[in-house]
Amino acid sequence: MLNIEKINQWFRGAAQIILRFRWSNLIVFALIMAAAVMGLGRLETEIDQDNWFLEDDALLAAKARFEEIFGNDDYCAVLVEADNVFSAPVLEKIRELGRELEEKVPYADDVVSLTDFEFTYGTADGVQITDLVPDPVPTDAKQLERIKTQALSKPSMRNRIVSTDGRQTWIMLRMKPIPDAWEKDTDENPDLAIGRIVNEITAQEKYTILNPKNAGLPVINVDKRNFFSKETPRLIGLSLLLTVIVLAIALRSVRGVVFPLLTSVSAMLIVFGAQGYLGITNDPSMIFLPIFLSLAVSVGYSIHLFNYFKRSFLQTGLREQALVYAIEETGWPLLFSALTTVAALLSFVFIPLRPIRWVGLTAACLVAVTYLLVIVLLPSLLSFGKDRKPHAVYSQKGGRWVERIMAFLGARVLSRPKTSIVIFTLAVAVCMVGITRFEVSFDIRRTYGYKVPYIKRLNYIGQSQVGALYSYDVAFELPRPGDAKDPDTLRKFDQLVQEVKKLPLTKKVTSLVDIVKDMNQVLSAGDPDFYRIPETRQMIAQQLLLYENAGGMESEKWVDYDYQRLRLMVEIGDYSSAEAARELALIQKRGKQLFPDAHVFLIGSISQFTVMMDYVTWGQVKSFFMALGVIALLMTIVFGNLKTGLIGMVPNVAPALAVGGIMGFAGIPLDMITVTCIPMLLGLAVDDTIHFINHSQLEFMRTRSYAESTRRVFISVGTALFLTSTVLIVCFSAYLISSMNVFVNMGFLVSAGILAALLADYFITPVLLNWAKPFGHETSVERKRRGAATARPAPAMPAKGDI
Repeated sequence: MLNIEKINQWFRGAAQIILRFRWSNLIVFALIMAAAVMGLGRLETEIDQDNWFLEDDALLAAKARFEEIFGNDDYCAVLVEADNVFSAPVLEKIRELGRELEEKVPYADDVVSLTDFEFTYGTADGVQITDLVPDPVPTDAKQLERIKTQALSKPSMRNRIVSTDGRQTWIMLRMKPIPDAWEKDTDENPDLAIGRIVNEITAQEKYTILNPKNAGLPVINVDKRNFFSKETPRLIGLSLLLTVIVLAIALRSVRGVVFPLLTSVSAMLIVFGAQGYLGITNDPSMIFLPIFLSLAVSVGYSIHLFNYFKRSFLQTGLREQALVYAIEETGWPLLFSALTTVAALLSFVFIPLRPIRWVGLTAACLVAVTYLLVIVLLPSLLSFGKDRKPHAVYSQKGGRWVERIMAFLGARVLSRPKTSIVIFTLAVAVCMVGITRFEVSFDIRRTYGYKVPYIKRLNYIGQSQVGALYSYDVAFELPRPGDAKDPDTLRKFDQLVQEVKKLPLTKKVTSLVDIVKDMNQVLSAGDPDFYRIPETRQMIAQQLLLYENAGGMESEKWVDYDYQRLRLMVEIGDYSSAEAARELALIQKRGKQLFPDAHVFLIGSISQFTVMMDYVTWGQVKSFFMALGVIALLMTIVFGNLKTGLIGMVPNVAPALAVGGIMGFAGIPLDMITVTCIPMLLGLAVDDTIHFINHSQLEFMRTRSYAESTRRVFISVGTALFLTSTVLIVCFSAYLISSMNVFVNMGFLVSAGILAALLADYFITPVLLNWAKPFGHETSVERKRRGAATARPAPAMPAKGDI
């Protein structure tokens, strides 16, 4: 068991050195801040989903292999709506929009639309491929009606490019591969540039006749960045305002309000400024997590130190002595809290996704920097000012109002231990039932909600007749060149296509079989009965040769030059990661069954995102239990016995149980954002637990009484826990006004988790310490005194010497 008194003496000496060099501390701080602000200007964001994965990830290897053969799988798309999309003005604008997209959007490949579509029809000499809509667009009503009839006669167009009612049509801009060394040509991320320019083009007044609604991953990434760039500062600002209000009410001190916020902001500037110098990028949708955690930790650490300083300063009136006492009493538990929180956050590095690792490492650095600022900067700032006379009223009343409440609670918390344990056990049982009900899933509508403008638009597109929300690709590498011309192979491939079409998420499927079937029908006088795979390999080869000789190029998107590799693209109108994972696994399974000798690759944004969800959710669950084990081991080593370590884990697990239970009963899915609540809560809960147990052990060494040490801990640490928990709950309540569901859920869940940890620290930890007696046995005198004390009420107020 560590000798806490000796450790505190070491921190007492450190405090004297800190105060002696306070001016030097402030000068160094000012220089560091100046450098940090300069580095902040170099900080960059990164929204490319490919960069979420590590270089050696199998999914990236499959994507690279896919792009070598078929090119980029990304696209941008526009849903067009009009009373009649086959009217001349609408068709003219569709053609104009398609050409402008091809000309101005970086890395644009080609456009697929009503006016840019390979339309195949039979002639006396074979087949001819031309545009469905002539140039210029005809104005004759009969010609336009003929175009509509021809478009709707093609299965490859009907309800895929144009709706059967002629009111909606889909414009798809396919992209070329983006070079790895794109930084040599531009400073703007190509993905962001693509999405931005598409939005700018469609927003022009001349295209209002089309009522355009944009989709595609580059567009979504730009919309996501723009939304978070406004929403995150708004929530941070409100959070800071609420924190200021609560601190002002609770502490009634200008310094008590300003200095904790200064510490938090300074830590953020230092860490993010350093990342700017190091060229470390961040994802805008994830940056709020370390920011809010930093704010919470900074306020918590500052309140602990400020609470001890305030109590001593009111009692003695000696500023420097009060600061030395505050550092002496809080230096070690704050250090241990910082170390365990950092250990919990570093568990994020076991998740093989860059942004999640960034969150863990950034948050860990913020906690470490925050600790140094609280221990060095905060006392240096508080040291300026005059000494005062002891506050007579403070001593007469028995402390501040919070301390008097804590004294009352601390004197009675051990009076009904069985009741506390029974209530806690029932609460755990209820939470366990809730945990069995929650699901691991990401649903863009449930996670973000329709109040977010771009989510509402995407949902509308996904529910339209021809639009799609996302897409993914499935590629097959057959054993030999030419296998893709084999009729049995194409029939099996068509069988898989038909099965994929029946999956719940599927909206449209595009592949080589569309071209082969269409050619077979065209060469059979347009008979719909011949919209099928030809009977022989020779017929397939001849038809494909006719197609190529007629100028057909669309097949290059779906089969390679050697006819050994096939591709199908699945566009989906809805997304749930749980359902997507099931469907992707089913496609892989059926692909291997139909083509046992082929290699099957899953490529595309949905494949990546679904894999990310699996990495994050289950990785976070694993890292949470790993962090629990590390923290339990550290607490066992530091506090000197296994019993103390296990007792300390009870309030640390309480938030996870509470959050899991609430999520299950409320139907809140566990996704890549809500899953971060639990490690974050673990980091916050362990701080309070360490302070409570550390001072319980320290006070027991001084009094040899568990009851008396509990009473004293409630007055000192209990007050700080109440203030920090209140501030954190109010701070995270800023999430509740967000228009995004996931932020609202986090505001509620984090607040509930903090409250659960506080109640466990107040009502369960002291009971378990009293029962297990991990710090040793009480003296015989104390046992007799406690026995006599059971016959009369415990004192309600602390003695003066205890304050």
